[in-house]
Amino acid sequence: MKIFNKIILLLFTALLLIISGCTSAGAPSSGVDENGVPWVSQRPGKLDGVSIWKLPSAPSGSRPDQSWLALGSDPMGNIYISGHDHQTNSMLYQLNQQDSILRWVGDARQASLDADNWQNGETAEKFHTRPIFHEGRVYVATLDKSSMDNAYRSTRGFHWYAYDLFSNDFIDLSAEEPNGVGAESLQIVTIQIDPINNLLYGMSIPENKVVRYDIEQGLTTVLGKPEAWTGYFYSNRYMWVDSRGRLYISGGTQRNQWNQQEPVDVLDHIWFYDDEHGFGETSFMLQGANSIEVGQWDKEHQSLYVSDDQGNIYRFEDEGPSWTYLGRPNFYAGESGRNKNKTWVFNLSADEEKIYIGRSDNFDIANEIWEFDIASGDSYKLCSLRELDSRAGYKDFITGYDSWDNQGNFYMSAFAMFDRENVYMMGINPVRLKLAKGIISELIEVNVQTVDGALQISRSGSTENSLEILYQTDYLNTSDDLVGSAYGELLFATGESLLMVDPDELSAFSESQTTGLLFSLIADGNDYVVGINQSVEME
Repeated sequence: MKIFNKIILLLFTALLLIISGCTSAGAPSSGVDENGVPWVSQRPGKLDGVSIWKLPSAPSGSRPDQSWLALGSDPMGNIYISGHDHQTNSMLYQLNQQDSILRWVGDARQASLDADNWQNGETAEKFHTRPIFHEGRVYVATLDKSSMDNAYRSTRGFHWYAYDLFSNDFIDLSAEEPNGVGAESLQIVTIQIDPINNLLYGMSIPENKVVRYDIEQGLTTVLGKPEAWTGYFYSNRYMWVDSRGRLYISGGTQRNQWNQQEPVDVLDHIWFYDDEHGFGETSFMLQGANSIEVGQWDKEHQSLYVSDDQGNIYRFEDEGPSWTYLGRPNFYAGESGRNKNKTWVFNLSADEEKIYIGRSDNFDIANEIWEFDIASGDSYKLCSLRELDSRAGYKDFITGYDSWDNQGNFYMSAFAMFDRENVYMMGINPVRLKLAKGIISELIEVNVQTVDGALQISRSGSTENSLEILYQTDYLNTSDDLVGSAYGELLFATGESLLMVDPDELSAFSESQTTGLLFSLIADGNDYVVGINQSVEME
């Protein structure tokens, strides 16, 4: 992606702030703009570092009262969340990082009507997919009829949709496919991007068939499933693609709620698909036949951390590849036992030291966020959701993974089923929350500016301890193309509050290839926050 496009996207988000005209002091907390777009502003939670939004209904009146694993972000730090009524329609919303306003950007029914691709009686119960960003668009797919029986056969098939950030259009991509759907009858529970090959993968429920959408051609192919995967059973909610284009998949659950007596020896390890071998098995063993539910790559896309819905955490290393079981938070089970707790919130800190993991759906005890230390395997309860908000904190379900903005906040949905109240979205800055709870003693903020051609990086607070900070450099050529990005670490030694850095020492490219760079501090999600001066451009 050209750096010019990245800058244009940033300008576009700022333009939305001007158009909305709703962020001035004393402005109302929700409304509809002159284009008919519903919006809502944030309100503070009960503790510092917590913000709350309540998803507005669609212009048609469709109410988003559920949101299943449907939160994502883009490179500019904007957050995307799907809300759905689990009956007729699904909506997509964008939280603009420039103004903290949550806006409806489209819904399945309206986009398909606009494309003349909505049949009488057709429904779109859910976007049960993490919104996936790729080259200026955010992709989702529909799941209509999610029960593990033949109900899906009564549907026309699923639709691919995309929100285009440049045109601000929400598009039914499948309107251009044969019969107006991605595949006849199939319904998609999760999707994943192969950015190198410009492909989208999806998995159906309950058949567990893999589909692949060629973005350039606008065409879906049904790839099928492993021969050993027979019958209907629980589909993975997270799958991933490695640097070689191999897709990794899993299936099954030992929970009585969804178990279909699927064979344990078939589903107690990870499977794969690639064009050379078709479907095959890996030696990556799972803690029982429990499919992968959530996951997040590190910032350099070398290590992937995943979990099943019971909190069993694994690490996948792209080089090799290799697979390691890391452990499980020491969740309190309550009277109903361990198997009631569900993990649908999962966010890896940028310094790759902590995972913030949710425990929910156990009606004996309140929903909670736990902190899991990757190196030691230790864990502790960071907070109860009821500490954070008197409304959202009391909902039955919390979901959302890999949902960070550029300020070190992660996001999740909070909702109950069919209670006629729209979904809440909660934003949490774990560093500020730890300060509010007394877990850490002071807030450290880092900023950057240029001084005489050098980078001057400052930190606030005590200098009694050293501090490692993270950064990203985007390198440009003479055509303003993004030549490449690099990540690094800088160290404040004990007693230091300022660092002077020669930008040439950061470059991973020769001067003949690069003419400038964009330097950005990265909030690590663990020890410090970034201030208003987070990025600088240099020639």
